[in-house]
Amino acid sequence: MTVKSRLAVRLVAWLAVAGVLLFALAAVMLNWTNNQLSRIEATRQFESAGLYELIRTLQSEGGQLRLDPQLLELVREHGGWLQSLDEQGRVTESFYTPDDVPTMYGPGELTAYWLGKKPFPYALYLWIQEKDGVNYTLLYGMRNESGDLFRRIVAESSVQDRLLVVPEPLSSTLVRDSSWVQLLDASGRELASFNKPEGALGDYTPQELALRSIYPDRYGAAIDSHYDSESGLTWVISRPLAGATPGEEPTLTPENRVLAIGIGTLVLGAIVLFVLVSYAFGQRFGAPIVHLLKWLRRLGAGRYEEPANARGDARSRDRRGRRRRKYRVYGDVLESMEQLARTLQSNEKLAADTERLRNEWIAGVSHDLKTPLSSIKGYAHLLENGEYEWTAEEAREFARIISEKSAYLDDLINDLALTYRLKSGLGAPEAEIADLNECTASAIEDAAKDPRYLPNSLHFSAAANPVYISTFRPWFQRIIDNLIANALLHNEPGTTVTISVRRIGSAWASLTVSDNGKGMNEETAARLFERYYRGTDTDARPEGSGLGMAITKALAEGLGGVIDVDTAEGRGTTIVIRWPIRQEAVP
Repeated sequence: MTVKSRLAVRLVAWLAVAGVLLFALAAVMLNWTNNQLSRIEATRQFESAGLYELIRTLQSEGGQLRLDPQLLELVREHGGWLQSLDEQGRVTESFYTPDDVPTMYGPGELTAYWLGKKPFPYALYLWIQEKDGVNYTLLYGMRNESGDLFRRIVAESSVQDRLLVVPEPLSSTLVRDSSWVQLLDASGRELASFNKPEGALGDYTPQELALRSIYPDRYGAAIDSHYDSESGLTWVISRPLAGATPGEEPTLTPENRVLAIGIGTLVLGAIVLFVLVSYAFGQRFGAPIVHLLKWLRRLGAGRYEEPANARGDARSRDRRGRRRRKYRVYGDVLESMEQLARTLQSNEKLAADTERLRNEWIAGVSHDLKTPLSSIKGYAHLLENGEYEWTAEEAREFARIISEKSAYLDDLINDLALTYRLKSGLGAPEAEIADLNECTASAIEDAAKDPRYLPNSLHFSAAANPVYISTFRPWFQRIIDNLIANALLHNEPGTTVTISVRRIGSAWASLTVSDNGKGMNEETAARLFERYYRGTDTDARPEGSGLGMAITKALAEGLGGVIDVDTAEGRGTTIVIRWPIRQEAVP
């Protein structure tokens, strides 16, 4: 899997987890909002919504009912009481029940009380519902104390200059409860009031009075009203709810407050969730990128090792050397960075080695140029010195030495020119299709004439059939001369060299030069084809000047070949050159 695919999969996984968490949060908040709205409705109309909530939330443990404590508190706040009945009409549980309430009801008795066919000191509300296979019956009752209060206020109060005069102790009770009384005419306009706070509503429409009577928590005050049909007047008693200021409506209705809390909590939770996910995502996927950038800056500064932690270990790996989890998604990139670091480090070492070799090469070439020039210059001074009379024999010897050193300089300069010509990519001047067997035999015969080589030191093994390649004979001769010189002049006397030609499949031909000499170590083999790696004095032939093997490699590649070396100390050296087979020459 590529880095792009791994990133996509992980991003989708993270977003899926975030989506599941957000969905769970939304479900929790939706359930909470629904419960709160149900409780608000239960507060307004406990006889219906409150009893439903009691049934919905009740639990039965060991035959005993467990009701919501907050809902039971609403029963007390409303001045009511609650009983739970079994199927025989017996009371099994009771809450805030007065002494004058029965503890058992007959079928007809309960129905008569509930429908108002038989006098009962309390208003009754009955709720029957099945839950978990059990029928639950709740009986809710409350005394109508506001009716007695209204009767006394209507009977004992009077109006004086738009002020309502309420006698004691009714007035003290109203003031203590921060309640106020208003007398309205038939159109809802206020005629008189008592203890009315600033900001309280003075005129009521039918809708306004109805809404404020049913939804007191929306307006911050509970309202009870009494309509006198004979006079057409309406008496209104208002009492502020707990936590509300008399005469002031709340900024938010209970429903809006619940919705604001629910939506706000959901939005805040989503923000917190996405912040945490973003932070975790940044730590998981951003930290490795920052690590890679630091590494790149270090590479630019010439420091190739991976940035380490306080213990000195690479940040992307643990103590066991394994890739850390958050770095695994960038495994391919990190491996490429490691390879790049190794390559840059190797190149830096190679550049240093190349610089050193260049300096050595320049020093060697300078030495090889200065040495024959010194000889030439010395013999020339001897010849022109008039203090001595040289014999013809001595003059000829001096001339021979000068000629030999001049030829060496000419060969060395030609070799240098040839190496740079080949390095520039210039091919052979004139190529021809020739039999590799014939070319090799001819080149070996010419090379064997060198007096430095012992008899029978060269052996040739030709291919069974002619093998044709594209070649340039002067270059080919130089290749054979250099390979034989490298094998015989750098090994002990008695070393033998075997040159063989073979066909490799249908596309390639090989020229193999093997010796049974001392072989080379790994460093020497690696630098065998470097220019001027081996330096000799000027008494040696150009094959030993340090340019021979470099020229050999360049000539072989200039003819379209590939050269390889196989050697080890103590087992000799084998050099193989492979050329592509060309179309056979036409006879």
